[in-house]
Amino acid sequence: MPDSSHIEHYDPSTYWTSPARNFRSSARLHLQHLLYQNTLGYLLEPTVEKAVTTTQQPLKIADLACGNGIWLIDLHTHLAKNNIPAQLDGFDINPINFPASAYLPPSISLHQLDVLASPLPAHLLGTYDVVHIRAFVSILPTSDLTPILSVASSLLKPGGYLQWEENRGDLFLAEAPAPHISTEACERVAQVLQGGLAAKGISHAWIDELDTHLAQFGFQDTRLLVHDKRKQDYKGWTEDYLMVWEDVAALFPLKADAPEAPLSREAWVAMFVAAVKETEEGVVVHQRRVLTAVGRKVA
Repeated sequence: MPDSSHIEHYDPSTYWTSPARNFRSSARLHLQHLLYQNTLGYLLEPTVEKAVTTTQQPLKIADLACGNGIWLIDLHTHLAKNNIPAQLDGFDINPINFPASAYLPPSISLHQLDVLASPLPAHLLGTYDVVHIRAFVSILPTSDLTPILSVASSLLKPGGYLQWEENRGDLFLAEAPAPHISTEACERVAQVLQGGLAAKGISHAWIDELDTHLAQFGFQDTRLLVHDKRKQDYKGWTEDYLMVWEDVAALFPLKADAPEAPLSREAWVAMFVAAVKETEEGVVVHQRRVLTAVGRKVA
């Protein structure tokens, strides 16, 4: 198995605020959103949407780690078509990908905020009907969900809903369209990434039981919905992951700077290039499914 050296030094607090988060990362988020929507078929999980839109009060919805705000933008369009008034607030540690407010609907506000820092601004506490989280696994420094669940609960009104969507960031399935096409390079890259997580003691197995974690924290009416990815989207998911893998190169040392390192940046790039060539032969990399966990804060 290729050595995972230096991947275990991944620090989400610096990775997501680095200058490398730019127009390329925003473009990837647009692609990721499209792929999630193709898989899920909803923005608000239908029972959540029905529950929160039965009142006459304007909705308040928060999106944590909102990136470029694309989920909120699509949600605004969906709610507006149904004449549902809403205030939509997005929060992210890095505002670099925020659209200019001049180009956003008045109902959408995006704010720079490290949601895992404490305390949260007092005026936000207990004010939201829905808190939405998506693809947050790479932001969590450990497998302890208590900090982010505490944040979500504190933002929600009594009776409000948490909706959290994830896929397993520690599992990559490399599949070839025909037996004679190799998946070796893609599998080697996946092994390095998995080894790096293991070196930090991180497992994403909790995603498969996310509803249980919500219930143990105190959320009620918890459910886990499993959505299989569409085969016609496998290429899109593959290209999304290739963009992430390309970024990972910066976590490895140059051979000249660390000649004794088990895996240099140059070696990683060579592995990545080989993986890309496999995908050009039709190899796909995916994680089979997306899971949505839903829970309601005690009223």
